[in-house]
Amino acid sequence: MIWDIQTFTFLIGLGGVAFTIYRTLQNPQIASDKKDALLAQRFDLQQAATERRFKDIQANFATLETQSQNHIQTVDTKVEVLTETVARMRNEIVKLQIIIEERIPKR
Repeated sequence: MIWDIQTFTFLIGLGGVAFTIYRTLQNPQIASDKKDALLAQRFDLQQAATERRFKDIQANFATLETQSQNHIQTVDTKVEVLTETVARMRNEIVKLQIIIEERIPKR
């Protein structure tokens, strides 16, 4: 077989067509793979951010629950102190009433 210019040009053209077809089929696949990878990465980041937000919310609820329990205990203690104070004042008022009734003669 003799290699002449026409055969050589034909082979180069055939190789160019094959390469063009390969690139035409390969480029969309590469672009699609990149897009899929970016979407997967974006989904993972959003999922991680959502999980972090939910953990923060749970921590805030736990803190609020602890604070509310502390406030309830404080209020209960203050109510007990007030109840004791009112009871002592009532006793003192009764004592004063008795003293006043004894000192002021009835007419």
